[in-house]
Amino acid sequence: MAPTTSTLRPPFVVDSGRGDPVLFVHGQPGLGSDWDHVASRLTDHRLLIVDRPGYGRSGAETLSIEGNAELLGDLVIERGAVPVTVVGHSYGGGVAIELAARRPDLVAGLVLVGSIGRAESLNTLDHLLAVPVMGEVLSAAGLFTLGQVLPRVRHRVGAQHHGVLEWLRATLPDERYDRVSSPRGRQVWRSFVAEQRALVREIGAVESALDSVRAPTVIVSGTWDLVVPSSVSVSIAASIPGSEIVSVARTGHFVPRDAPEVVASAVRSVESRARDIRAQQSEYDTPT
Repeated sequence: MAPTTSTLRPPFVVDSGRGDPVLFVHGQPGLGSDWDHVASRLTDHRLLIVDRPGYGRSGAETLSIEGNAELLGDLVIERGAVPVTVVGHSYGGGVAIELAARRPDLVAGLVLVGSIGRAESLNTLDHLLAVPVMGEVLSAAGLFTLGQVLPRVRHRVGAQHHGVLEWLRATLPDERYDRVSSPRGRQVWRSFVAEQRALVREIGAVESALDSVRAPTVIVSGTWDLVVPSSVSVSIAASIPGSEIVSVARTGHFVPRDAPEVVASAVRSVESRARDIRAQQSEYDTPT
């Protein structure tokens, strides 16, 4: 039987700082530390940075996209961090969309970074990774490549700022992915496989949820993103009224790593818009 939010312990969270609350939701695979560069630019905020279920210090149980959203909704209530700006990267963006759609009272604003959200977010490999047996083998090979091979290629490329080598550096993962997978390789593999199947199964529900999102939203996308193409961001924006797209030139899927200042600026932007909305509502509700 799949775990439910009621039977799972709360996810591991680093809850620090004071100010407007921001919840960070990492991708697949990932850790809360993926957001370190962004967090360092938001020191005037209260930051809730989680390891999602199945990763890092949050234990081995894995939840669906919807289950992640429900668990994180409960978390911000328990922590007294409502309403919260939710920042989601890649798979975590799908979780953020579900949270904003299902529990709008909890979400002040939404920042989607290289986010899934449409059926076209998934390519042929995504579907193959969800196939029993074949997907498990491909996932094991992919995680090894992600954690061991590609970071070494990136390191050899060095700090290049032009041409094909710059593109490689922007699109390849770094040594952080060795830390994601190596200490608990089997656990991460199981989590990745379970989430890949959830992704294929639930992407239609995430796409439908877009029509219910009303929180101020900024969608950030790298022009060199090969994992979730920038065209997906345009499509997501078309379904969220008033959303803004920020396109980051010469940047791949790892925007939190390579352009953290853009993500931090997006957080401040949605917060400003949320404050304006609250002020307008307060003015409207004030009796004359």
